[in-house]
Amino acid sequence: MAPQDKRLLPGPSELGGLPPNGTTKLRLWPEPDEFFKMDKNEIHISSRAMRITWGNDSRFWQWTNLSKDESCFGLGAELIQVNWLEVVSLLDLAKIHLDSMKNYEVIYIVKFKVDAFGWHSCPIIFEVSTSDGKKSRRSEILDYYKKNGQNWQEIYGGEFSLASSNLMGKVEFSMKEVKTDWWKGGIVLEGIKIRPKVA
Repeated sequence: MAPQDKRLLPGPSELGGLPPNGTTKLRLWPEPDEFFKMDKNEIHISSRAMRITWGNDSRFWQWTNLSKDESCFGLGAELIQVNWLEVVSLLDLAKIHLDSMKNYEVIYIVKFKVDAFGWHSCPIIFEVSTSDGKKSRRSEILDYYKKNGQNWQEIYGGEFSLASSNLMGKVEFSMKEVKTDWWKGGIVLEGIKIRPKVA
């Protein structure tokens, strides 16, 4: 598929703050529970629970079946091509028990296909925001991960701590590249893992 004109891909800021019609619905723990798994102190969130801009437009994203060996959810979001990359997930801490004495890291589970393209020039921005106003932000050019073939990669997306001020609030995670006209595609996003950070 040839790259589309960027005018086909306005982002929320160009639509008065509203998500495009093709954007997937953001879902909160624990409903529906088939999109969330918890094992001890590790939370696994399916890509199906995330708000993906243009995620319901098959020109740009498609849902692909995964084996149970690859994913406990059996599903992943395959990026065909976009120049407005925006994936957001939200965790409501009031509905889940996490150890307040630990720091938690956010890990994106991603596979790069053989024909993956556009990841060598523009950095991807990863942000974590808590309800007390704290935010961590990092950027990374992801082309390096293509070198490991079509294996699943763990990409660090930031971290947060459970200070008393945000124990009952929400934590938002995002993966974005909305500043350039650069087209990128050829990855499968399985989901996010949130787990205690090892010192």
